[in-house]
Amino acid sequence: MLAAAPHAALAQDPDSGPNPHHEAARLIAAEFAMKDASSTLASLAAQQPSGLTDSMRHELAVAAASYRFRQAARQEQLRVYELAGYSSVESAVVPLVPASVQGPLEESIAALHSLYILGGIDQYYLVNPHFTLPYMSAAPLDSLRSYYNEAYRRYGIDPSYLASINFIESKFGRVNGPSSAGAMGPMQFLPSTWANYGQGGDIMDPHAAILAAARYLVHYGGPYNMRLAIWHYNLDYDYVDAVESFARAYRSDPGWLDRMYYWDTAG
Repeated sequence: MLAAAPHAALAQDPDSGPNPHHEAARLIAAEFAMKDASSTLASLAAQQPSGLTDSMRHELAVAAASYRFRQAARQEQLRVYELAGYSSVESAVVPLVPASVQGPLEESIAALHSLYILGGIDQYYLVNPHFTLPYMSAAPLDSLRSYYNEAYRRYGIDPSYLASINFIESKFGRVNGPSSAGAMGPMQFLPSTWANYGQGGDIMDPHAAILAAARYLVHYGGPYNMRLAIWHYNLDYDYVDAVESFARAYRSDPGWLDRMYYWDTAG
């Protein structure tokens, strides 16, 4: 099973979806909270604490701002999933949020719909996120970004595709398998496939796995025919559509990756 495939929740009345204005207000509040936390973190990064007491205060301030960002990202995920469950609410809410948010929001909802279809879910309103994965169980996002960018420099695969696959396959390395098919690691390779593309690396190592994924995509047509290359990753065009939609969201707003890094996490 794909790590990003959501779980069904208790049923609710499909005729009584969320209030569009409330949903828009919650989305905007989450956006403001993330921007405020990011601004605080940037300000703290520029400071140079002196002495033990000052350093401890600085560390506590960084931890508090980081936690506020994670919590806001999770609140936004709840809103995204609610919009993904009700097409009428989605169409009413999207025009109410800032223009900068609309593109990645719609792309993320489209990606979720493709994953629902892939997972055989036809009642989208039954799906909710579950905040159960320890956020620190994945490699730091800065490290993952450096691996995506290294793969781009070496093999020409856009980082957005690698980030999208990394999220869908393992929630950025938090669900490493083995899957029901025996796939393992943050990019979910079968051991037999890893033998051809892993170049002797550790299948569980995110750096080695991301580079191997790029080599695999190149072998099957990337970067010139990414749809074909991605199709070979899962042999399903709903999977391809999901990867491409999340990738477009990341390209539209690089900050979208920062928030999705904390989707379904706790702590």
